[in-house]
Amino acid sequence: MIVARLLRMNGEENGNAAKFADAASIPDWSRAPIGILAEHAIVDGYEDGAFRPAGLVTRAEAVVMLDRASSSPIYHKPGVYGPASGTETIKGNIQVTASGVTLQNMKIEGDLILAAGIGKGDVTPKNVTVTGTTRILGGGVNSVHLVDTVLGIVSVNNTISTVRIVLKGTASIQEISLHTAAIIVADEATTEHAVGKVTLTGQLPADAQITLVGSFEAVQVLAQRILLEIPKGSVSKLTIDRLSGQTKLVIGKEANVLSLIIHAAVSVFGEGNVQLAVVNAPGAQFEKQPQRIEIGSDATAQTPIKIGDKELTLGDVVKPLLPVPGPSAGSGSDDDEIVPPPGTVSPRSLIPLEGSVTESVYVNQLRIATVGDTVYGIADQRGFLYLVPGGTDRYISMLDYRVAAKQGQRAFGEANQKVSFHTAGLPAGDYVIVAVNSYYLMSDYSPDQEIRLLASPETPLAQNSVQVYSNSRFVDIGFNKPIRNALGTMENLGKSVTHSTYKPTGTVTSNTYEAGDTIEIMDSIIRFTFAAGQPDPITLTLPAGTLTDDRGVPLANDVAVSFEFGPSLTVVNPGAVQAGSPIAVITDKAADVYLVKRGVSATKGDLERAIGSGTAKKVETIAGQEAFLPTDKLAPGEYVVIAWGGSSASILIR
Repeated sequence: MIVARLLRMNGEENGNAAKFADAASIPDWSRAPIGILAEHAIVDGYEDGAFRPAGLVTRAEAVVMLDRASSSPIYHKPGVYGPASGTETIKGNIQVTASGVTLQNMKIEGDLILAAGIGKGDVTPKNVTVTGTTRILGGGVNSVHLVDTVLGIVSVNNTISTVRIVLKGTASIQEISLHTAAIIVADEATTEHAVGKVTLTGQLPADAQITLVGSFEAVQVLAQRILLEIPKGSVSKLTIDRLSGQTKLVIGKEANVLSLIIHAAVSVFGEGNVQLAVVNAPGAQFEKQPQRIEIGSDATAQTPIKIGDKELTLGDVVKPLLPVPGPSAGSGSDDDEIVPPPGTVSPRSLIPLEGSVTESVYVNQLRIATVGDTVYGIADQRGFLYLVPGGTDRYISMLDYRVAAKQGQRAFGEANQKVSFHTAGLPAGDYVIVAVNSYYLMSDYSPDQEIRLLASPETPLAQNSVQVYSNSRFVDIGFNKPIRNALGTMENLGKSVTHSTYKPTGTVTSNTYEAGDTIEIMDSIIRFTFAAGQPDPITLTLPAGTLTDDRGVPLANDVAVSFEFGPSLTVVNPGAVQAGSPIAVITDKAADVYLVKRGVSATKGDLERAIGSGTAKKVETIAGQEAFLPTDKLAPGEYVVIAWGGSSASILIR
């Protein structure tokens, strides 16, 4: 209590005291200050997870607590902190314990803690970059104003009141977890998808209200019986988890949800637009019908759904894709059932190395073009060709919604006819060509369908992708155009990179990129390879000015990328197995492991759909223990074993 009072750490953080194994023996009068100190990593208990409230504090323990407390700057009075110009780098955590604090022109290589002592007041970070976690424990309905501020991971756990977080200018949040009610307003931010992923955690109390305004890349609801309101703006992908029943979703007239994935009973109200709803569970209700409804892998045509006041089934409301032009497609009536004749095979599509996509831009086994170029595709059957982002689930309706959202294009072509896509207006990134024939059969994946669209020379250099390779222990950070090392040598570049590791205790270790690790630049990608295993989450930060584009224009802002290596996979009997024989696998972390035919798109939706169709197998592994993938009823051929979120391996079934 004395340390908490000295640091002016006010509020009620009882929940953080519960992490100790002997939390039940902590007296009520000391539970709040102990919880606050635990939240700030000033106390972390003993090796057995206990706090030992009845024990005596040794001199060494007292020194450690005071050292941890004194090493973190604490702002407990209103005012403006930070230089008027330039950037001040602070190594370690920062705490704000009072209202009326403005932090400006700072780079915080640690955590930013907005403590409960702020009460219902306000805090304004201006031009601040935080490489660690931002913990919001205080504030009210007009509280946290992020101006030109870049935050990686954010956690909201304000037990005092609903907190309002406003993003302005170039402010962005990579990922935010909500444990208590919050309002996030991002419509004044100039960055597209200023907020990356929002998670409504299972710790949210029943009937909690969350409000989102602006552009959001992904929203995941893990809480039960909550109210999520989206008055205006857009959400690219909104997922309702299996345990999130009785959720109410209100979509305002000025709001647009591109993809709504439903795994539990949910009620959707409002006049806003849902472009695609994939329904995996009974009990979904819509006041306004989505533009398109898809039957998910866990549902059937008989699954009930309610639209307005009508009790229907998914079979009643699912509409087929508009038929391919021409006589081979049938009448095009919604009642038509188009059945492929025996022997009909899926189309094959590819991007030919011709036109603006030539051998000269065939780099590292990848076709490369620039936004504004014309890209060509060919299919061996009559039908539609789609140019869509590479991570798109291979549902026809998902392809269509990418086109509707101006994130992709669609064109009709005859068999073996070159089809052109004019890429002006598409975002830079990795794309794939997908073919759909007259019978709605879709092309399997192959590498010659992929193309990378680079930004135009006038577009500022910016990071736009992250790919983690768990077995090989490297991560590829992609940019919107080719990059160059502005620091002369890779050694200098490595010394400039901040590598922060987040331990289970919540502490952060910040240091430069480790000796023995390697860095490579390959066209528009910078690859970081780790010599040793990295079991904990990582944030790599590239400072502004360390990279340039082809014209020598430097990277204008710091790039902070947070990631975690997924499960590493070992196939015990690699190479080939006889049909009917199990495949033994081991992962170093608990994982969903899939066995799918080579060519199936490796998105979660496509893998689960293959499971539902009986053409793939799945097993849930326990870390370090052998598990078995059955192969019964699978056709012989080339397959891939995929540890979801981690690595993969090829195998042949004879």
